[in-house]
Parts: sequence; C-alpha cells; structure tokens
Amino acid sequence: MSNPSDVPAAFAEKISEHLQSLRHKGRSVAADAADIALEEAGFSLCLAFEDGSESICEAWFDAPEGAPENAILDVLCEYAAGAPVREIVEHGLIYALQRLRDPEVTPPVQGILTPRNAGACFAIPLKLVAALRREAESRFGRHKDTNFFDRPFSAAWKNLDKNGKRDYVLPYIDSFKTAHKIAADAFELVEIDQYDRLFLVFSDEVPVWDKPGMLMDLERWLRDRTGERIELFTEVVKDANRIRRL
Repeated sequence: MSNPSDVPAAFAEKISEHLQSLRHKGRSVAADAADIALEEAGFSLCLAFEDGSESICEAWFDAPEGAPENAILDVLCEYAAGAPVREIVEHGLIYALQRLRDPEVTPPVQGILTPRNAGACFAIPLKLVAALRREAESRFGRHKDTNFFDRPFSAAWKNLDKNGKRDYVLPYIDSFKTAHKIAADAFELVEIDQYDRLFLVFSDEVPVWDKPGMLMDLERWLRDRTGERIELFTEVVKDANRIRRL
C-alpha cells in the first residue's frame, strides 16, 4: 500500500477528491456473484460477467481505508462496466491515469506517462490487472486480433437531437473557459455532425501553436464531466477578406 504523502503532485488533488465519493468499494453483492476475484496485499478486485461472456456487467473492489489505490481501483471498476475484460486489461489503468491526473501540474516523469511510471500508488493496481490478464487468458484464451472496442454513447445522449446535445455541452465548455481563464470568444462550437463529433472554430487571437493543447484539454474536460466519449475537431474557416485569400 502506498502512502498518501507519496502520491505525485499531478494526481494528489484528484485522488483526494475521488476518495470522498467511492462508488464501487465493497459493493453489496454476494461473494459468489464474482466470476473472477483477485487479491493482492490486502486489496481485492472482483468482476462479474454477462451470461458467461467476456463482457463485464459489474466490478467492485476492496482496499484499506484512505489508501490512494482506492481512487484508482474505483475508476477502474467504473470503466469496467459494459466493457470486455481485454479492454480493462489493456486500457483500464490508462483510463484511470487520465481521469485522475491534473493536466495543469507537471507530470512525475519526463516523456510518456504510463501507469508503470506514474507512482507507487499504481503498483498494486498493476499487479491486480496483471493477475486479471492471466485469469482471463486461462478462461477465454489469448486474443490475437486487434482490440477495436469503442464505448458507445449513453442512451441519454443518443436520445438528444443536435440542439439538445449542443445545449448539454455548452455549459461545460463555458466552465472550461472560466476555469482556464480563456476569453469567451476564443473559440465556439459550430457543428455536431451525424457521428456526434464536435467541431470548434478558433478566433484569430488564439496562436496556432496553442490550439492542439487547448483542444486536448477541453476534450478531456468534457469526457470527465459528461462521461461521454466526446471527440473534438477544428473546423477550417476561409478568410473572409477576399484580398488576403488571393
């Protein structure tokens, strides 16, 4: 178990916040309901599958009170529901890392940040996921094809028309601008296409080199707050000045 004081600064605030609202710890499910139950140094991870398939219908965990790993395992269990077990093995902790990382704080390592180098708080979750991989392969075999799993939008999102989806995301976009001290007219949402991709137009005042980072930060912000797999793109707008276009 890692010490809360050892949690890297990039994760400290979000992990602390998440520890106040754990949703998947010690779920009131009968012990024999778990199709897979894993234990490591006082931590446990349990999964139940849909009708003997590889799709997870429920996940829960247990961990010592106050341990930072609680937050990581809770996010992992949240992501597990509705996904095939291979998705959790391959991408579950990456998702948890992204959810619990503050992009405004310098990461703990240079280069690519992964669960393996993100700090001691990921060590036991990594061991549990490694054990899950072994157990899943023994039950379902080793997959040799590419994992194309893509979590669908929620039923609530699908039931909204374009105007409803726009009205739903605009407050989150406004809160992102406020939180990051970005001018209200720095960019605007101009289109939601048939594939539910969101297109933004940036004002001329936003330097071109700032746009990719801003787009990624906003996409992460929207996904964290809506729970939807929102994708953002930029819309190219032709210069309105005819002379400059010549």
